[in-house]
Amino acid sequence: MDTVAVSTHRKPRRRRRRFTAGIAGRYLALFLTIAFTIFPLVWLFLTSIRSSADIFSVPVHIIPVTATLTQYVSVFGEYDTMDYVWNTIIVSFVTVILVHLLAIPCAYALSRFRMPGVMLIFGLLLIMRMIPVIALAIPLFAVFAAMGLLDSIWALILAHTAAKLPVAIWLLLGFIQDVPREIEEAAQSDGAGTMRTLVQIVTPLIAPGIGASAVITFLFTWNDLLLALTLTSSKAAQTLPVGLTNFVSQFGIDWGAMSAAGVLMVIPTLVFVWFAQGLLVKGLTTGAVRG
Repeated sequence: MDTVAVSTHRKPRRRRRRFTAGIAGRYLALFLTIAFTIFPLVWLFLTSIRSSADIFSVPVHIIPVTATLTQYVSVFGEYDTMDYVWNTIIVSFVTVILVHLLAIPCAYALSRFRMPGVMLIFGLLLIMRMIPVIALAIPLFAVFAAMGLLDSIWALILAHTAAKLPVAIWLLLGFIQDVPREIEEAAQSDGAGTMRTLVQIVTPLIAPGIGASAVITFLFTWNDLLLALTLTSSKAAQTLPVGLTNFVSQFGIDWGAMSAAGVLMVIPTLVFVWFAQGLLVKGLTTGAVRG
């Protein structure tokens, strides 16, 4: 009887999923998508370690005949790109910090306090998200020219802050609205003021949203060409995307050095996203299931 009882409660075996043509098509589409996405980066790196003769050789060798770091030496020696790199790092990180120092209290105030014209502010934020940066370039140029800030790093920082702030506020609004008010009320009943509640209670709870917003702000600031090209004219304030244009001259394009500079431009973004991917994924999925 015991044997029969055990056999009747035995879990049914899971049937193996058959490998059909549909599944094969999905894997093929996934593989082609990944290959199409990664191939430009791989080719950029392979070009950066080729010699100038190998770059223009016919037929083209997919794998370099001889790997060399000559192009990277040329980037820092002949073209002196290090100043552009430092300017880009300073502008990107200061913009991220400044945007979130302003966006977090703004989003908190819009979410928690009843103020006249809140819906108008929401509408303006939505409109600002839709305005392309090119529409702001000329007005910002006129404003910074009047302020005497043209061709300076601060002009880029303030311009990027103004452009990225509406997006950051809009992203953080949803995360703050998801924080239960009871937690804040409990902190306030223990004597915490508004600022202390925001800094010590709310901010840690919306860390995924801050991470997602920081990654987006960093990437758009790091890769920006239009504002840097419009607001700066000297090497002292220009960023790396503008510096890449130096590899194009009336005599031709230095493909090897440009590829090496492109690799140097991609590496910091990959490192930043790699360390922030946990907060980014958590933040985006948390926002996706809101409500």
